[in-house]
This record gives sequence, C-alpha cells and structure tokens, in this order.
Amino acid sequence: MATFQGPTPTPRRSSRLGSRPPGYSPPVVQPRRQGRAIPGAGQSSRLPTSRLTTPARNTAPNRIPDDISVSSDGAVGMDVDEETTSLIFERAIRTETVFAKSQQLAVSFYSNLPVEVKQILKNPDFYRDPYSGDVDPLTGFALVVSAQTCFVWNHAQALSGTPTCYIFACPPSDSAPFHVLIPTGPNREPGLILASIHGELRLWGSIGIGLAGGEHYSTTELPLRSDDGELLTTLSRIDSQTFVTSTSFGRLFRLTLGSTGGKYHLTSHVFSQPHSSLSLTRIFPLWSSNSQTERGYINSVALGNATPSGREIWVAVDTRIQLWNLRFEGYEELISEEDLGESIREAIQEYTPATSRRGSGVELDVELLDIVLESSPNVVLLVSYAGTDDENSMMMSNNPRRIYALIRFSYTANVFAAECATVVPYQSTSSSGAPMHPRIQSVRGGALVAIQFGDAIALCARDTEYMDRLELRNSTDRTLGIGVLPSVGGELLVLTAATMMKVYVDMDQIAKFDPETGRATLIKSIMTQAILYGSNPDNPLNFSFPPEIDGNSLMTGAEQLSKAILESDSEIIRPNHDLNAHMMGRKDKLKFLIEFINDNAALSKMSQSSRQRLSTDAEKLHAAHQVWLRHNEFLAGGSRRSILSDAVHAYMEDIGEGHHDDFMRAFFRLRVRDIGEITSWMLPILNGVKEKATSLPALGPILAETNRIVLTILTSAIEYRKYSLDLYGVELPVHDPWTAQMRTINQVIELFELTAAVVVAHGAGSSDALTEGVIRMQLTELASVLFKCCYDRLEWLKSPQASGDSAVDRERVILGERFDLLRPQVLNTLRKLDHAQYAFQLAEDYLDFRNLASLCHTDTVYPPESNPNAARIQTYIDKFKEAFTTELYQWYIEHGELRTLFAQDRVYGEYVDKFFAENSHPNISWINDIGKHRYGAAANALFGEDRRAADLETKHLILSIGKLCQLAQMQHHDAPMDKSVLDAFDDSLDTVAVQEDLILQFSSVKPPTKAKQSFEALVENILKVKATRLAGRQANADVFKQLLRQLLRCKALSDEELVDLISLKDNDETLDDFNVALHILTKAKGLPESRQLHAFRSVWRRIYLHDDWDSIRQTMDVTDDELTEKYQNTALYATLACGPKYVLEPSRALVIPSTADIASRWPGLPPDQVEALEKDYAMESQALERLELENDFKRIRELVAQDAERF
Repeated sequence: MATFQGPTPTPRRSSRLGSRPPGYSPPVVQPRRQGRAIPGAGQSSRLPTSRLTTPARNTAPNRIPDDISVSSDGAVGMDVDEETTSLIFERAIRTETVFAKSQQLAVSFYSNLPVEVKQILKNPDFYRDPYSGDVDPLTGFALVVSAQTCFVWNHAQALSGTPTCYIFACPPSDSAPFHVLIPTGPNREPGLILASIHGELRLWGSIGIGLAGGEHYSTTELPLRSDDGELLTTLSRIDSQTFVTSTSFGRLFRLTLGSTGGKYHLTSHVFSQPHSSLSLTRIFPLWSSNSQTERGYINSVALGNATPSGREIWVAVDTRIQLWNLRFEGYEELISEEDLGESIREAIQEYTPATSRRGSGVELDVELLDIVLESSPNVVLLVSYAGTDDENSMMMSNNPRRIYALIRFSYTANVFAAECATVVPYQSTSSSGAPMHPRIQSVRGGALVAIQFGDAIALCARDTEYMDRLELRNSTDRTLGIGVLPSVGGELLVLTAATMMKVYVDMDQIAKFDPETGRATLIKSIMTQAILYGSNPDNPLNFSFPPEIDGNSLMTGAEQLSKAILESDSEIIRPNHDLNAHMMGRKDKLKFLIEFINDNAALSKMSQSSRQRLSTDAEKLHAAHQVWLRHNEFLAGGSRRSILSDAVHAYMEDIGEGHHDDFMRAFFRLRVRDIGEITSWMLPILNGVKEKATSLPALGPILAETNRIVLTILTSAIEYRKYSLDLYGVELPVHDPWTAQMRTINQVIELFELTAAVVVAHGAGSSDALTEGVIRMQLTELASVLFKCCYDRLEWLKSPQASGDSAVDRERVILGERFDLLRPQVLNTLRKLDHAQYAFQLAEDYLDFRNLASLCHTDTVYPPESNPNAARIQTYIDKFKEAFTTELYQWYIEHGELRTLFAQDRVYGEYVDKFFAENSHPNISWINDIGKHRYGAAANALFGEDRRAADLETKHLILSIGKLCQLAQMQHHDAPMDKSVLDAFDDSLDTVAVQEDLILQFSSVKPPTKAKQSFEALVENILKVKATRLAGRQANADVFKQLLRQLLRCKALSDEELVDLISLKDNDETLDDFNVALHILTKAKGLPESRQLHAFRSVWRRIYLHDDWDSIRQTMDVTDDELTEKYQNTALYATLACGPKYVLEPSRALVIPSTADIASRWPGLPPDQVEALEKDYAMESQALERLELENDFKRIRELVAQDAERF
C-alpha cells in the first residue's frame, strides 16, 4: 500500500481540469457498526463480516498489495515492473464499445481508470483489503479509496486522454475511510473530506493539493466513545458547506466547513435542539440540548427536502426512521421518529412470494439497509430478509440466503404507511463472495431506483413491473460507486474495479413495459445480450437470469430468440456471404443459448415441449448446414444444377420468396425451419425423371443425389439429437419428431423401394461403379433411417402425452401393423442384395428378435447343426436370453419346425421350459413335458385340448395320450388315483365313441341307386332316411345337414352340435340315444348356463314329440296290459328308465330360445335363418303344448318306478 513519508512530491499530471457538470450528489456508500461490514468504507480486516451484508461475486484471489510509494525527494515514485508497463500501455477500449443493450437500457464503455488506480485494483483481495469509491456528478470527479490511499480524478477528462490522478493519504485505519467531495465552483477543483471509522477527519480545501503530495490538510477529531467501541457509519454531504456523519451508537454529528486565514477547516457538534415537547405518541421526546434519542446503529442518512427554516434529512437507525430538520440557526430539530420493523415485516409478507421467505415475523430476520427520498412525501427503504437456505452451502445455517426488497412508505401527518414492496432481482448466498453494504440511488425523482451491490447493479421501476440487473463477470471486479447524471433521460455512471461504464436508461420504454409480454421480452433480451456481447473479453458484465425467474417468460423468450437465430434476424446475426461461416455462427449462437440456460440452472423451469422446440431448431440448423456443405461439394465438382437447387427454387417460388437473386443462400439464411419440406419437393422431380427414363439404371445419378440429400437431412438431424439430448434435457420419446412424420416415412419407403429396384436392375454381380458404390451403400442407409423414423414415430404415438386422441390411436395401430409388415421386407431385401450382415445388425440394433429369428433360418433349418447360422443363434441366445428364445421358438411353431425346437441342445432346456410356461401352447408343450417325465403336466396340457381338435381322429389321439399320461403320472410317482381326472378323460373318449358310432349309423344308409353319388346327394339321402320327422321344418333340416357334413368328414363336433344331431335324427331303433344326448349335456364343460338349459329343453321336446301319442291314447278294445306296453315302447319311457339327472316335465320344455340366444348359439348365421330357426322351435313347442302330456308323463313315470322295483 502507499506509504507517505515527509513532504510529498508532485505526482504526474497530464492536463488540467475540464468543466464539471452541475447536479446534486446523492448519498454515497457509508460504513456500519462494529461486527458488521462498514458500508462505504470497505471491509476491515479486524471487523467480522456481517451475515446480512451483500457479498461480491465468487471467491477472492490472492492479495496483491498497493505498490505506490512516495519518495523523500519530492517526486511521486511508482515501483513499475514489466507487468505494470504492459498495464500502462494496454489496448484501450473504444468509447463506443457496447457492453449490453436492450429496449430499456444500454451499457457502454465510458472511460478507463487512471493507471495508478488500475495498479492497486489489479487482482485485489476484497476479503482482506477494504476498498470504496464514488462517482460524483455534481463535481464531475470520481474517487477510489483504500485503507491507506485515496485517488481522485476527473472522469470526464478520461474520455479524451489520460486523466490527472490526485493522490491523498488516508487517516490511519484498517478500513477504507468515508469520503465526500466538496463542490467549490464551476472552474475550481473540489475539496475532499476523508473520515476514518475511528472519528479522524481530514480536509483538503482543494484536491489540487494532491498534486503536491496532499500533506496540507486540516484534521478534526470527533468525540467518539472509542472505549465503548463507537464507530463512524456514514458521511453525507448536505450542501457545499454542511455535512453529517453518523455513528454505531445512533449519534449524529453536524460538520460545518469554514475558513480562517484562507485555510479551510471543519467544526463539528453532536445533533442538539432546544427543549421542546412533542405531543404525538409516535414521536420520541428523548432529546435535550445535550442528548440524542436512544442508542442504535445508523445505517443510512439521506437528504430530504429544503424547508423555510433549513434542510430535512432522513436517518435509518436499525429499523427506526428519524426525520430531522437542520435549521439555519445551527441546531437540529427531530421532527419524527418511528420504528417501522413490524410494518416492514407485514409489507414483506403481503407483497412478496411466500415460497422465497423463511418463516414469518421475527423469523424473517429483517434488516433496514438504506433509505432515499423518492418524492415528497414518499420514502423508499432497501431492506433484506432471510430466504430459504442455500442448498449449495456446506454450512447452510451459517450462510442463509438474503433476499432484498424495496418498500415504499408514504409519510403524511407524521404517519408512515406501506404502499408497496418490490423484490429486487438479486440475492446473496453463501457463495457470493466478499461482502459489501448495498446502497440505493433515485433516478428521475424515484421513477427508477438503482441498487448497488458488490457484484451487481439492480434496477427497479416504480410505476411498472420492469426490473433488470447488471452483474459483473470477474471475481476480481466489484462495484465501487454509482453516479446519477442530471440528464433529461436516465443516465448513470458505474465505477468498478476494472473500468467505468455509462448506463443509459430509456424511461419512455420503461413506462411502456407490459408485464404480460415484457417479462418474456426481458428474458429474451438477457439471452440476446449474452450472445451478442458476452464473448467480448473486455466486457466487464456477466449475463445471467434474475433470481426466481418465471418459467413461462423463460420459455417464451428462449423460443423467440431461437427462432430469430434460425431466421437470421439482422439484430442478432451479422450478414455474411460466406454461408458456411454464417451458419457456423448461427449454430454457435444456438449452442450458446442452451448452454447459457444450463449455466444459469434454469433448464428445470422449462417444459419438455419447450426444450424440444429449442432442440428441434438446433437439429434443423445442423441438418441444413450439412446439406449446404454437400451442395458446396457438388458445386466444386463443376456442376451448376442439381435436384436440390430445383427443389429449393420450386419451394421458394411456392411461398412467394422467388425474388431472391441467390435463392439457395436465401433459403439457408431465412427458411432453415422448413428444411424438412424440401424432400417433399424433390420426390416429384425424381418421379418426373423416372417417367421419362428409358431404363431404371439410367435413373441412377439423380436417384443417388436425391438419396444423398434426404439421408443428409435425416441422419445429421438424428445424430445431432442423440448428441444433444443431455444438453437440452430432452426426455424420450421426442414429441412428434419432425424427422418422423408420416410424410417423411412414406418418402423414405418410396426411395428404398426405388433404390432396391435400381440395384436389382443393375444386377447383383455387376461391377458398375454406380451400383457397387453409391447406390448399393445408400440402400443400407435408407433402411437404417426408415427403421429409425418408424421407431421414433411409434414411440411418440405410444407415449402418455399422445394418448387419448382417437386419431392418434388409429394412426398408432395402422403404423404398427405397417411396420410389422415392412421390417421383414426391408431386411430380406438387404439380405438378397448382399447386405445380410447389415440386415442382422439392423434387426439386432432394434431388438427385432422375430425377424432376427427369421433371418437365421433362411437356409437349412433341420438338423440345427447344419444351419449356417447355428453359431449366430447360439450367440443370440447367450446374449439376449429369453427375449430372443421366445421369438425363436415361436418361429419354429409357426413354421412347423417342432423337430428343430425339440432338437435344441439340452443346455437350453430351461429356455424351452420358460417359453411354454409364459406362452400357452398346450398342444405342443405336452411333448416337452413327456420328454422330461412330467406326465402330470402333460396330462393337464392335453386335457381340454380335445375341444380345440378339428378332426375326430386327432381328438381321439389327444384324449388317449392324455389318459395314458395321467396313468403314468400315478404309476411313476406312486400317487393316489385321481378318479375325477380319469373320469373326465373317459367322458370325452365316450363322446368320441358316440361320434364314431353315429358315423357307422349314417354310413350304413344305402343309396337309392347303385350309381356313384356325390357327397351332397349322400347327405340328402341320409336326411330322407334318418330324419323323417324334420319334414316341414326346413331350418332344423339345414342344421341337421350341416352337422352331418362335418361328421361324415370326420370333423370333431362340439357337445351342443352332437346333441342337436342326436336329437334331430330318427331314434326309432336307438331310443337310448336320447339318454346319451342328455348325458353329454350333463357332462358338458364351458357351456353357458342359458344355452345349456335351452339345449336340455330342446332334447326333452324331441323326446316327447318322438311318439304318436294320439295312437297311444286310442284305448278302444285295448287291454290295460296292451296300453302299458304302448307306454313302455315310447322314447319317454326309455329315457326315464335310464335315470337321467335332469328331467323336464312337458310344461317346462315348452320354453324356446330367444333370437339373441339363437344368434349366440350359431354365430354368423344370417338374420333370416335365425328367424327360421326360431319358427321351427316355436312349431316344436306348439306341437308339444297341443299334446297335453302332463297325465301321460306322470303315468309313464309311475311305470318306470314300478318296473324299477320289480326288476
């Protein structure tokens, strides 16, 4: 640091002072009480850091001490090394350099710092070395002060050259002193006051003294209670002759500038006032001529309005607000004092988001930081309160997140009322770096408030919801001061440790700020500025999102900016005829955009659809760039016209953009978003050439070019998507991917089929370069792209986001079925055209095990060891396990290769078992079970399979083997006999025996002639001979013939069919067959109850209608024995004598099935035939009802009982 010894020589001076702009100097940055950071005075190494202060950015580097020394010979000397020399002659930043620009503000370079200031601020340690500064618009000067040295210069002079730097020694202290410049007139250099935190004040009547070493100053000692730890906390200029300083004990001192004998000096006294009685209860009448109010830490002193008797000042003491009047008579009058702590907490809870606060009431841990008069009678308070803990901190309890807010209070009739609260777009966390006390300044009478933090400047409008911030980039930089220029608009000078910037605020634009669209525009502006200005190494600003960024605004702004980049918006993209460089720059900007969002940890606030829209823009730009590179190669080969240029020209004409001289470059500059549309314009051109081509091989060149462009678009986009999934945070499946539209899929299919046809036309063994080279290789690429497009489309259609729409469901089904048919066709085409290895790889990549199994068996299948793909099959089984074996064994079953299935190596037996356990194939699995001595499992698999057997012989075999397996299970495992299972097999075998017996019965019917007759003639003859009672009932006759045809062809009949056939035929010689039919119905399994009951009724009706009851009832000249014999010869007697389980009396057999029951029994039967059957059933019922057999039924039942007792 600078050390002053003896007389100080004159420092370097390059020019005299220029004119100074008039204006008012707002309150400067000031210090705080011990135990807190001292605002405006830098950070003392002996004072602990307050948890509530506002840190600078990031962590501080190693300290580099000041190296300015003052020699004893009267010349200011500097220890200048090579690094310092390079610093002096470093490249100057042009004054028109823009650091940031939006609709509402523009930040540009204003001036460089003096070399002396740059030297001490090069790589400073803000944790250990205290620094402060100020930009005074009233005097036109700026200053930077450390604990040892104060540097003052005319900042306006730095615009045209190297400014004169005035150097002063500070009062001894470990903290940077408070400072204030003294206006002395338009053509004179200002004076300077430096005040240490311990109460020593140094006054220079003119900073010109600094040119002579600055030793000539006057000193004033304030009567602080040093033994009790009282420290200065602020120093404020009231006017050119009056200043106020405050202490950590709540005392205020009035400083008055005077002169004696031409020498300036300061006189001071503690605030005092005559005895008075204040009547309002909220005003504290605690003052006397020798005392002030209760003790408290003064955070801020702000200049108030001028009054007829003096000047008002506002004072912030802890959470109390005091209003003083500095009277011309030389004393001070306390007008009002009120504790606003509770009002502040209530305003925070009412106007700020609850999610950002930590608790309520005292838990908010509110601190009043600064105060400024906005416009009479309103004041603006800067407060901070506890936010949620910093999740990134290792010690969250010691490093809470502090949130800042501006609260506006109206002051009327000595009453404060909170009007509103605005959360400042800045938060301090445990990782923010070295602390600094934040300060606020009013712009345009409070229409805008600027808040200075250690690493940022925040801006908040009063009348709109506009807010923004300027954040410093480097950890070695920090804000030192803000000056508000007295301009019509809003202009600020921002002094940092690296440079001085000018901020122009367009108040008209701020007044027009619309919160509905403005937030998104503001977020877009931040990202735009980051893209345009963030890459400038001389830019001191860092671009980032404000805390609590709104997700909708972020998404809207990001998508708008991405669209602007894609469309080469002139405000963002600089024109460049070198389209390759132009597109590279646009790609870099899109990448920067998403990286910027990621770096700001804001990606989680974006929806998947928004992320995917940004990703889609990047994919299209990347694909378009690759197409342009291919087109460049094409042009470099000497060609000037291609199918791409024809397609682009047609497209540009169609959308009304054909006026461009270079339509190709215009498309890639302006219409990249429509790169996917170009393929739709290429295919018609290709088909036109195809129609005129004399042969398919002649189509080769243009087909190759078309394939090349289509493949470039799709493959580059797909590859970029895969590469950038994590970068964009995209979750699969992609929402309706542009590379997988149905139009695109159809185009790729068309190109694949045409390419395959051209390859075939050239000949599989052709040595033609076109066939063997480009076209043949493109076939595999087209297949890969086709699979990818279909897969991506199906994945999207299956996703929950796409479900619920009938059109989507229909498309999913159609595309799924189409893709199932398409895959084997594509793979077989590749195999046939010498790309078998690629076909295998493609099926393997998409886990298409079904077609993988098919590809493995295009040659010899059995025996397995003779298959050329036997080793490949084993590899797939070992690699994919059940996923592959399931499809492999299914393929064997579907293609009748069961011998190959069961010829598998025993080591794969577990896969066979798992396959049959998870896939129901009981007609096959029993073979595997018998081979492994699982006879019970085999019997269970066969049981019930007989019902699915189509022919009688197979059914008989299945039942016989099943019964043998059940017997073997009991014998092999010495298990007790399960009679129910054996009975079930026996019943089914009995049913088969009945059908075989019926075949014999019907086959015994002799033909009417000896001539050979047709099958239908045979059926008609049997109907006439064996179903005479069906005359007049055509529907039942048709049923009989249908069942008879199946039986004679040895087809297995179901239980219902068999019962119908038995009950419809004549049973004069086989009365017991009725009982057989009833027995079959009783044992029937899986038959709906209603249909089973109707079947019982039909059988009983036909039993009753079998005999001629009118003849039986003729009793004239008939003995009782003869009548009894007639009863005993009826079908009813024969049936009841067999003791059927279910007996239906005549009245219960009258009910016939409904139309619905008939349609269920005979699915697919035309309605007219259903109606005819219903009429035949009705005829049966009516005939039975007319017979009135109730008494006959009872008599025959008695006879059966009597005969049973007798025998």
